[in-house]
Amino acid sequence: MMKILIVTSIMIALTLGVGSRTVSADADYDTALKSSPEALTLTGIFQTGTGTVSGASNVATVVTLDAKGNVVPEGSATADKSLVKITDAQKQVGSEWSTPNNKFDINKDNLTTMWMYFGNAGGNSGDGMAFVLQNDDRGTAAISGAGQSLGVWGVDNGGWESSVANSAIKKSWALEFDTHRNGDKGAGSGFDDLDSIRDNHVAAAHPNDAGSYQTIGLINKFNKLGHNGIINTAKLSNGKWWHVTLDYKSSGLMTYTIGDKDPSTGAALAGQTNSFNIDKSKFASTSGQLTWGFTGATGSNYENNLVMFEKISSLVSADAVQKVTDVTQNNADVTNNGTVVSGDELNFQSTLTYKDGKQDWQKIEALLQVPNDVTLDKEATIKYADGTIQKFDTTKVTNKAISAVLSKSLSKTNNTATISMNGTANTVTSDTKVASPASAFNGKNAMITSNAAAFTIKASQQRFTITGLVNQTINVGQAAKVAASIKTDTILEPNVLSVTTKLNGAQLSDELISLNKLDPYLYSETIPANKLKLGDNTYTIRVDDGYGDSKTVQSTITVKDLGKIDLTTVNDLNFGTIPIPQSTTTYNPVSAMNVELEASLPGSWNLGVEGSDVVGADGSILKGALIYKDSVNASETVVNSNSLTILNGQSSPSKVTKTWAKDTGILLKVKPSEVKTQSYKATINWTLSHTPTE
Repeated sequence: MMKILIVTSIMIALTLGVGSRTVSADADYDTALKSSPEALTLTGIFQTGTGTVSGASNVATVVTLDAKGNVVPEGSATADKSLVKITDAQKQVGSEWSTPNNKFDINKDNLTTMWMYFGNAGGNSGDGMAFVLQNDDRGTAAISGAGQSLGVWGVDNGGWESSVANSAIKKSWALEFDTHRNGDKGAGSGFDDLDSIRDNHVAAAHPNDAGSYQTIGLINKFNKLGHNGIINTAKLSNGKWWHVTLDYKSSGLMTYTIGDKDPSTGAALAGQTNSFNIDKSKFASTSGQLTWGFTGATGSNYENNLVMFEKISSLVSADAVQKVTDVTQNNADVTNNGTVVSGDELNFQSTLTYKDGKQDWQKIEALLQVPNDVTLDKEATIKYADGTIQKFDTTKVTNKAISAVLSKSLSKTNNTATISMNGTANTVTSDTKVASPASAFNGKNAMITSNAAAFTIKASQQRFTITGLVNQTINVGQAAKVAASIKTDTILEPNVLSVTTKLNGAQLSDELISLNKLDPYLYSETIPANKLKLGDNTYTIRVDDGYGDSKTVQSTITVKDLGKIDLTTVNDLNFGTIPIPQSTTTYNPVSAMNVELEASLPGSWNLGVEGSDVVGADGSILKGALIYKDSVNASETVVNSNSLTILNGQSSPSKVTKTWAKDTGILLKVKPSEVKTQSYKATINWTLSHTPTE
């Protein structure tokens, strides 16, 4: 056997999992993942609690997803967001706690926003989740009981208030999201026996405080849980994600809101709000640093309890402010219901500011909403505090938003990024309200939303027209000559107008002209070649009259290269491993021979090929082994040091591709008397030449 240029491909299939737990495959869980909103990744943010309850293991875990909601390994290149899974079956407890580097400081303001999912069990759901702040000596092993205890409240075994409180997570405060009303007036099932509770609800208390419970009866005692700051909600287990905002002030006031964002559109909603004054002394923390996280529990009723975080201000405290200015009108601020005129140049600026945090704001993607009735310039910029300027293309629109990924993280030392887009107010026939919606800035560890802006484009009462400006194409090195006719059909008083021209957004000229009803003004301008770039250039003429009205027209000046000649690709010829034949045999390469070339220079072109001898590993030579056939029935030509023409043609703006069919192109002709069992190789040279048009 002989071997000639062997190429071996190996495919390895791997099955990857996340952690050591099996991810639930029930339909509701899959639906939750596929409909999961934009959220943070949680690498290094949480750790699964180690506390367990008799008869119920701790099942909480962090699951990493890609942008489509598929489960991927933590640290995967496609990782886009994470969710905390607390429970997903009957008789479970779950707890997920902050890592040591991610404590909650009760002496600082903290704004946390999240999405919570409570399954789709409706009236058969149970029992919910609780957001918990704690300084329990057990740390991440802190846990209480299953069912109505939600892993944080005390366990009601028919004892007095103090014994129930003593079984709760110590030195803590909790906000419960209760999906099952426990109102059966019996030990272990009476926490919600209150007239103020209708069904599903949100409420808060200090779990380790005896005053949070009320013992009912003397013999068959049971306990009610004090529900402070209650919000009676709709059915939480409705198969939809619920947005929750926790706004904590250093005084101890915690304001919580549920349902304040539409899960489908992300639009702000009023939601339901209440608050609780947390007694910070209950934590007995000298540093103010608390472990925080979620607990949850199920009994015979259950649901998928999931949490995804949108903002954790202890990680990154930042804001985003949108401002819209009218450049034409001396940079007037029109952000809040200002007025502009058709044709005015506008600037849309979003300033991101990093304020504080335990981490830099990383991997930020700006999703800039496109304002209506405005034509944006193609090129926009991002300027960082350190002076770096990044450019991006405003035509990259996804889901009606311009996407721009910031090349730098924001931090205490590089704390701002100013995103600037310029555009022109469109011509409108009546006064038109323009919305520049709130934009989102989604980073790996913080997701911030800017304010919205709104302004009005006034309908222009134009008393003049601009005509005659046309698109043109020129060659590299040529100057461009532009001309336009400005005329009016009325008497203008004053009759002095301002004419401003720009090339690719940069001003070229600014002059005053006189215009009367009888004679149009013929405006012309020559643009030097050194001001023009290769490809499309945007040239605009703007005319302003003495009445505050304006008109802008534009044309495209296309600068063309004269052409080029380039051999783009030629594939290697690999004949694989073949047996020594019994007689002279011709072989095709494993992959058909193909070339791609570009020959746009005026004239004709010629593609030639020449080859070396086919040389074995021992230095022996196969004479005349490489041959060329243009077609199956064509005579063969030996490929040697004499250049052989295999393709030719006339110039064309399109690329030329050629793939040779079986038994054509360069083939290998093997004589059994000349070959040995070894590897052989040869070198093939390709030459693309050009003959210009006379």
